Amino acid sequence: MDSILSIISVQTLWKISLFLHFVVAVALLAAITLQAALVLAPSPQVAGAPAGSLRPLLLAAPSATLIVILYLVQALLGAWVYVKYRTYVRIPMEGLRHWWTVGAFEFKEHVITMGLALLPAYWYFWRDPASQQHSTIRKWVTVFLAFSVWYGLAVGHVANDFRGVGS
Repeated sequence: MDSILSIISVQTLWKISLFLHFVVAVALLAAITLQAALVLAPSPQVAGAPAGSLRPLLLAAPSATLIVILYLVQALLGAWVYVKYRTYVRIPMEGLRHWWTVGAFEFKEHVITMGLALLPAYWYFWRDPASQQHSTIRKWVTVFLAFSVWYGLAVGHVANDFRGVGS
């Protein structure tokens, strides 16, 4: 860490960390939103094809493995940035009695942790997207992960706007 801090300032390191956290969040948001939209959309029908025959082709991208990796990287970056939030943002937020923002961020931590706990099941049910055996479970696990990512981005953005990156 000292070698990194000899090149850049501490404030720049935190700005870079927060920016990386944001970039991975956007990539994860795009992937999981696309997948959630595909599982919630009605099956496309083609004349002469059996009902739902095109759905496995649509559900294959983006891959569940990519989403799991992005979710894990995002959670690790979030844990790293959390140190700065806990010290420089949450304490003044509590002092100014912004209880709804603090509470929403606390709930975000729980929602993201539930998403982390669901990742093995998510990956397991997406091993074979063409299978109809677990399609309902696969759909709702995907929707919950999409909700957790969207909620995390919205609440994280509000918490960041409280003090700003450079504060």
